[in-house]
Amino acid sequence: MRHSNDIRHKLLTAVFAALCMTALCVHSHASVGGKLERANGVQPVEAVGDDPVLVLFENYVPYDSTKVLRKDTTVIFIHFELDRVKIDESFHDNIQALERIRQSVHRIVADTTLVVKCVQIVGMASIEGAVDYNYKLGMQRAEVLRDFIKHHEPSLGDEVFELNSAGEAWVELRSLLEESEFKGKQQVLDIIDNTSDLSLREKRIRALNGGSVYQYLKQNMFLDQRNAGYMRIYYEQIPQPEPEPEPEPEPEPEPEPEPEPEPIIIEPVVEVRRPWIAVKTNLLLDAALGPNVEVERWFGKNDRFSVMAEVWFPWYVWRHNSRAYEVLNIGLEGRYWFTHSKKHPERPITGFFAGVYAAGGKYDLEWKSKGNQGEYTSLGLTVGYTWRIGKWLNMEASASGGWISGPYRHYVGRFHDTHLIWQRNEHFSYVGPTKLKLSLVWLWPERRQR
Repeated sequence: MRHSNDIRHKLLTAVFAALCMTALCVHSHASVGGKLERANGVQPVEAVGDDPVLVLFENYVPYDSTKVLRKDTTVIFIHFELDRVKIDESFHDNIQALERIRQSVHRIVADTTLVVKCVQIVGMASIEGAVDYNYKLGMQRAEVLRDFIKHHEPSLGDEVFELNSAGEAWVELRSLLEESEFKGKQQVLDIIDNTSDLSLREKRIRALNGGSVYQYLKQNMFLDQRNAGYMRIYYEQIPQPEPEPEPEPEPEPEPEPEPEPEPIIIEPVVEVRRPWIAVKTNLLLDAALGPNVEVERWFGKNDRFSVMAEVWFPWYVWRHNSRAYEVLNIGLEGRYWFTHSKKHPERPITGFFAGVYAAGGKYDLEWKSKGNQGEYTSLGLTVGYTWRIGKWLNMEASASGGWISGPYRHYVGRFHDTHLIWQRNEHFSYVGPTKLKLSLVWLWPERRQR
């Protein structure tokens, strides 16, 4: 979530001032010849010496989880939406940050006098959710930034990347709270300082003031925690051979005009349109002239669970009422999906599943003026598999078994079936296969993923 305008304005002003001070300090140590010098007296090449992301390998510093990264003015951050690992260039200020990364990586790789020794990346997540999941989420965000760099510079191998996960960014959150004017910040700081269990820490913050404190943090501070950043590229200089004596200078030819630099084209990011509900029809019932419709909605972590509601409603009478095919069935089913959809959020409810269903209804089945009317209740289990057949279409095959029971009345039709004469009342119970489905599934997409 974004900061309020006042807090964000203060943060941007502080970062801008720190960048200016860093630039002044760097230039104050410049040598007479104009090349920048490090504290140990080594002069880097001019092409890379003015880029704080590029650092000599002898100055390597391992990642420190206690360090507040946002206070480091040389850090480049890529921000992510909640529970997402896909880089969206149009989100927050990612387009400027990604351009800085592209330029820095290209600059060091293009310099033939230097060799990349290590690319250090840290990913992190906000405090929302499970601790273990957020640690994995931070590592995945670091991996996504690594893949972005490798896409633009394929010459960099996996061995030069050092990926770190900061997990839940409690250190960053504490720093933001200390600098904020939020009235409830002291309560949150006390919980952070006195609760070592991270899950319990978040739970206690959620409970403050009926949840209003947590909502404020969610709306104003959590965005700056969902990022991958702190990128450093460590390099070494390749030893150069001693120069040979220069020959007598020859007349220099007329210099050719330098070609115009190619413009940098930033491809727009196409956001994934994620489905939010599924509408189905059982083709086997359709073939038996039984119109039906099902609606399914998924929920839970990684869309592991779903709830499906169904209704069948064939309602036919023909041959002067001497034949009837009338059924009204209403059912509800809860399902667990064994397939983990985390890597493909645009394709939920696919793969193997198991479920528990309950259904009930009434019916009137008549043939040649003899029929039965009754009501029934059914409980049972379902197993099935769903696979993709189109962008927004799936096919589902399932079978159910269980128990059906209910009363019914046997009758005969008289006077051209205008009167039904009851013959007897009975009750039936059945245990065995109950349903067989081959359903066409339409995934209804939302307008745009946010």
